[in-house]
Amino acid sequence: MKILILFSHAWRGGRSGGAETHALQLMKELALRGHEIYFVASCAKGSKETERQETKPLGVVAEYRLPFQSLNPFDKIKAYKQLLEIVKRHGIEIIHAHHRTGGYFAECIFRRSGVPYVITVHDIWHQAPAKALHGRIFRHLIAVSGFIKKGLVERFGMAAEQVRVIHNGVDPKQIEAASDEEAALFRKKFGIENEVVFSLVARITISKGHYDVVEALRRLPRDLNYRLLIVGEGKDKQKLQELVASYGLNDKVVFCGFQNNIPAVMRASDVILLPSHREPFAITILEAMFSQRPLLVSDSGGTPEAIANDCEGIVFPVKDVAALAKGMEILTADEGLRRRLGEQAYRTAYRRFLLKKMIEDTEAYYRSIVQSSKAKRGIERTPERTPERTPTAD
Repeated sequence: MKILILFSHAWRGGRSGGAETHALQLMKELALRGHEIYFVASCAKGSKETERQETKPLGVVAEYRLPFQSLNPFDKIKAYKQLLEIVKRHGIEIIHAHHRTGGYFAECIFRRSGVPYVITVHDIWHQAPAKALHGRIFRHLIAVSGFIKKGLVERFGMAAEQVRVIHNGVDPKQIEAASDEEAALFRKKFGIENEVVFSLVARITISKGHYDVVEALRRLPRDLNYRLLIVGEGKDKQKLQELVASYGLNDKVVFCGFQNNIPAVMRASDVILLPSHREPFAITILEAMFSQRPLLVSDSGGTPEAIANDCEGIVFPVKDVAALAKGMEILTADEGLRRRLGEQAYRTAYRRFLLKKMIEDTEAYYRSIVQSSKAKRGIERTPERTPERTPTAD
């Protein structure tokens, strides 16, 4: 099957969060299954659209950049025409759009060419204009969690049968490839000795709960044997560093910056934190589960679909700093509990969140959409025949 992956945000090759990671995995794995993959993403602001051959993601036959994010209406028209030409040139059979803007373009292409599409929704469209209209515009959607599907149905007027839940997945081989030596080097690099390590792997923003964690640390006993690793970058990094310093917590908190080798980070950690205020369905959680690490997470969004309290980890109410601090204290003190939760997390992940399952479910959905589209076009193109009259004797 010839598949076009349409990523209407500027592409940073996996550095911009779960949606990019999801798209990279999808392209690579679909190509390994024999599909022909084409990739179109938005060019960065201020840059000109170009055809990219030198840095194609794994599995991609050809890569393009178009000005999807431009505010200039003429750029929008230009992007549509170029996208239509790409679809025709390569004989694309289905478009898989990521994000709402890509969905608009895919719908326009469908109306012009009949090439069907599906949109993966990685997060709820909070600021979408004319929200009630979306249910009448888009046709097939993938939600990465039941939480997102519920929002699409209740807030955007989607019919439930329009939205299929396909959870994110992880390849356990990539996680298990991290060695004890890599983990030890990581700990040594950041001056960690025998402390219990809590790691928060996420963009540094208010919504990911970084400030809640710092407030929780103020409630912990000063002699508690732990370290908190902040892994990632973000607009609030400097402000958070200043807050940590003002609370006298520099000896407890380590800012690690962006890290390419997340499996090694997981292996170097004892507990993975995710105190998000809004979390559609985090790949970080799945990576932690396949690393056999317990989780300390808020009950935000789709997280409870993967983690049950006292089963794969400890789940606390969103923004409940006291409950977060209590969870950190309990997990620091109880090694047996950490081991039990981590083992159960691994079993759950292997049963429900394999990358192989995500790819198979997506591939099956493609086929059903393409087959349905062909059937409908066949019906539309079949002319109605006037029934012949049976001759009667006069």
